[in-house]
Amino acid sequence: MSTLNRTNSGTASCTGTGATSTATLANRFGKLTTAALTTAAAASHVITLTNTEVKATDLAFVSVALGTATTGEPVVGTVTCAAGSIVIQIVNRAAAAAVNGTLVVSYGVFGA
Repeated sequence: MSTLNRTNSGTASCTGTGATSTATLANRFGKLTTAALTTAAAASHVITLTNTEVKATDLAFVSVALGTATTGEPVVGTVTCAAGSIVIQIVNRAAAAAVNGTLVVSYGVFGA
């Protein structure tokens, strides 16, 4: 998708460093940066994004990348849209290495 034609986008920081965190961003496209995480190998971190632009019938496409983290293998697990929110599960699929810093989660929400 071209960023030249993308509207209604934004960025937000997540709060929470344990197994869960939260963020608020009322945009159809966005980038979330987690706090520094220490998610163990084979464990998950769940982000709940409060987003008034999202409907339960929408489709959300999500990707995850290392921010300041240099270890771990974060992948998107599940993504669940509800009225006013998206719940994003990030799984560290590394066999032994914990995530050791921030992650950057990008998303796009489309009407079904």
